[in-house]
Amino acid sequence: MSGVTILIVVFVALVAGLLGLWAYRRSSTPKVPRNGKHEANDQAEQWGVRIAAPVKERACPQARDRLGKEYPIGEKPHLPLPDCPFPRECECHYIKLFDRRKEERRSGQELRAGGHRFEKDNPPRRSGKDRRKNVDWT
Repeated sequence: MSGVTILIVVFVALVAGLLGLWAYRRSSTPKVPRNGKHEANDQAEQWGVRIAAPVKERACPQARDRLGKEYPIGEKPHLPLPDCPFPRECECHYIKLFDRRKEERRSGQELRAGGHRFEKDNPPRRSGKDRRKNVDWT
């Protein structure tokens, strides 16, 4: 084989390798919807954050009062806190808080239509007597 043939074979092999790498990376990249948000069906939605520090004694006095407190996403304080004496060395951070319930609690069969739980064939379960009638609530 001449030098030109070897050069063409190497070039074709290089192009085929690059195309294969491109196809592999494209297939392993997670798909992002057009709105730009990833869908996480198995993950509950984040509702807030908790402020934490690796060691409580190393946190600034302003942050010690807030360690362990939970804040909704819209009300979380910026870290480091504005009055932190060591803003560049601050080790305070957020811990994400997620909803614990991933699905609706009641299935379609257990929904109470209109807030009533009386069956049509059975009489009402309440006796009509008010057992708290004689209690003085003041």
